[in-house]
Amino acid sequence: MITSFSHIYHRVHDVEASMAWYTKHLGFTLLRKYSMGSRVSGYLTLNNVLLELTQAANPDTDIPKPEAQERRLGLTTDNIDAEFARLRAEGVTITQEPYDARTFWGKQGAIQDLNGYVISLREWAAPDNPTFGDWQPKHEGVTRLG
Repeated sequence: MITSFSHIYHRVHDVEASMAWYTKHLGFTLLRKYSMGSRVSGYLTLNNVLLELTQAANPDTDIPKPEAQERRLGLTTDNIDAEFARLRAEGVTITQEPYDARTFWGKQGAIQDLNGYVISLREWAAPDNPTFGDWQPKHEGVTRLG
């Protein structure tokens, strides 16, 4: 039986710089760093979720191009406006200002890490949350199917 997420895996240009970025700007904690042969990797944690950062063997093909705006990670905040103000002051690239979300109750915006990965930041509006089953769309053009 599968019980939970194990980890999220990102190939990065520079493991040290990426670990520093995620700990400084997003509050991750370094769990461990290791090498296997010439490849260096690190485990970062945030509320019992593991983010594995590993050196890309070929950054030109192993890492999505920034213009792809590929979202592989989403984080929750309790005050998205304050969080965006803090991140902006720290020089983090904002790719999408917070907006009224369509597929959940609350707000969402996006930032970009130093590798080009886009990270969604979400502030849920109660009572909606990841396990709330009674969500209904508030916006025209959005239909709940299940």
